[in-house]
Amino acid sequence: MAMAQILSWLRLDNVGKIFPSTSSKRDTGVFRLTCELDELVQPEQLQEALDKTLEQFPHFLYIMRSGFFWYYLEASELRPTVHVENKGVCAPLFHRNRHTLLFDVSYYENRIHLEVYHALADGTGAMQFYTCLLCRYIAAVDGGVDGTLADQIAPSPITARAEDGFRKYYRRVKNRHVEPSFRAYHFAGTKSEDLIITEGRMPCHEVLSLAKAHGTTLTVFLCALLLFAVYEDMQRFHQKRPVVLTVPVNLRSYFPSDTARNFFGNIRIAYRFGDETPTFEEVIHALDDAFKRELTEERLNERISRFTALERNPIAKAAPLLLKNFVLRIARRISDAGETMVVSNVGIVKLPEAVLQHVKHMSVFTGTSRQQICICTCGDVLSIAFSSKFVNQEIQCRLFRRLAELGVAVEISSNLPN
Repeated sequence: MAMAQILSWLRLDNVGKIFPSTSSKRDTGVFRLTCELDELVQPEQLQEALDKTLEQFPHFLYIMRSGFFWYYLEASELRPTVHVENKGVCAPLFHRNRHTLLFDVSYYENRIHLEVYHALADGTGAMQFYTCLLCRYIAAVDGGVDGTLADQIAPSPITARAEDGFRKYYRRVKNRHVEPSFRAYHFAGTKSEDLIITEGRMPCHEVLSLAKAHGTTLTVFLCALLLFAVYEDMQRFHQKRPVVLTVPVNLRSYFPSDTARNFFGNIRIAYRFGDETPTFEEVIHALDDAFKRELTEERLNERISRFTALERNPIAKAAPLLLKNFVLRIARRISDAGETMVVSNVGIVKLPEAVLQHVKHMSVFTGTSRQQICICTCGDVLSIAFSSKFVNQEIQCRLFRRLAELGVAVEISSNLPN
């Protein structure tokens, strides 16, 4: 039975409530998953694959509505049509004065793009939808691929994929850890009207070997390289200001859930360089300690409880949506003041071998008003994609140059005009 037949509307999850109030043309709240295949895309087969995938994920067909107290999702009769890519990366999908679907599937030559408004799903949930779509598409164009592979990727009931993980795991926490607040280092420079994408693709095993040689994880290793790239770009009088990386964490790894909606929490990793340049090992050691300290079930549970408690506060619940919008925008600005950039590692994209043979690589990009990195691995191809509004690309160049100096074969592409 389709979800639309079960529920006519859905509450936005805890994280999802933030995006309709804070999205804008400059910061769209949209992210893109893209895959390059070994052959040109066949539109009819892609449409067929999309229609079948939506039977597994019917809550993707919901539209955003505004109530007196909160935005919410409502079942709709709208159906998407795949189309040739005809707009910029991560262009707006949510329009306050129009009722439209909150995702879009497009293609260009041998690439398939899925763009999702963040109020609908997070990266993990959208990737679940996307991998099912790819499995169905590859099965449609290659008769030798099992058409049931998509069912194996998302075997859980439809209701489980639409559940609110925050409500499921909320519990009151009395003694909460008080997180320090920082005025973080911020980038400066000329901004572009369009989102600038700069992506580096490289063999994952080469970077993973370097990380293991330093006794750390791939994420910590790349964060350390990024910190040094930022440090080398900082003016001296800014070097005492902390560089703060916001790192989204997939909560499904700590609290079992099959939801395809938002279920992530952010941790913040701060590093102060000061007057003397630290060694690379010192930075890795500091980051390792910070990640281990933050990535515990207890600390993550505190985050779930803190934000859900705010949502459940009687005064907050009674406030009209107009006031909530105003407060959430102010809260977003305060939060942004304590952040240098976002580093989001979607992780390893798991595809059946028969499907993976048709995939050259996968990438993730996100809309932002400043600068953000998305990391993902498919097969042995590691993608590090910068989304930026800044014309200056020095941070990107320094990071990729350092990887190349360490012996990593990096292939770089960008939409930056020559």
